[in-house]
Amino acid sequence: MDTQVEQELRLALAARAAELPSDASSRLLAAQYRPRSALQRPALAAGGAAAVVAGAVMAASLAGLGTDTPRAFAGWSATPTVLRGDQARQAREACLSRLPTSAGIEHAQETASGRRQPWLIPNIPAGGWRTVLIDSRGPYTVILFEAAHGAAEMSCFSGRQPTQASLGGSFAAHSPPPVPAGHVSIVSSGSRTTPPDEGGSRHFSQLVGRTGPGVTGVTLRLRDGTRVRASVANGWFLAWWPGTQGGTATEVTTATGTAVLPRVR
Repeated sequence: MDTQVEQELRLALAARAAELPSDASSRLLAAQYRPRSALQRPALAAGGAAAVVAGAVMAASLAGLGTDTPRAFAGWSATPTVLRGDQARQAREACLSRLPTSAGIEHAQETASGRRQPWLIPNIPAGGWRTVLIDSRGPYTVILFEAAHGAAEMSCFSGRQPTQASLGGSFAAHSPPPVPAGHVSIVSSGSRTTPPDEGGSRHFSQLVGRTGPGVTGVTLRLRDGTRVRASVANGWFLAWWPGTQGGTATEVTTATGTAVLPRVR
């Protein structure tokens, strides 16, 4: 479920959209921006390996999985699949033109929050986003971008209509500290929606985080027993699944074993 701040943000973006070209306004309106908070968790150990989940989590309320979810996401896989043809290129082209700058985000948040002191936004110039991970699950592609040395992250979902995409992300005032070896840090989690051209907006859940040296795999356990394996690359990991069902545990794999951690909210 969206928070009141997110709803107000969308209304503010809609007002701002009237001042922009129609193409630009629709892209900004679709994005979901979330500030990070400082949430620390103690280290946990299991299976001969230790892992710590720390960092910022802005999580939406996760409920049960809808009965129409398999049909809505036909072809989805709990394990990342191999990219097909020009799937990655088409998705990246759809995403790049939608990535925001810090000025655009800051203006929208000032209007939405009504704060005298707006949230601090890292400097993100045009072209300041870097691709760090591409997650493919059947016909669906999610590309993870980072900016400002990891202070901002933005994921872009592209589905069966490769020219359409939806954005969601989070940001912090400063670059995050390094993640210790064998550990992971959750950056953001929650529920999002697909682009309307995917047969109507459909809810899916997503978990984004960073990995320390030595982490070779991250897997999320859902409440129904499904194990969703994340894509891992360049010090980041990302997993997503249909519906709004939450997870019960996160498995972190290193050379010394697998640590099973309680799901962090």
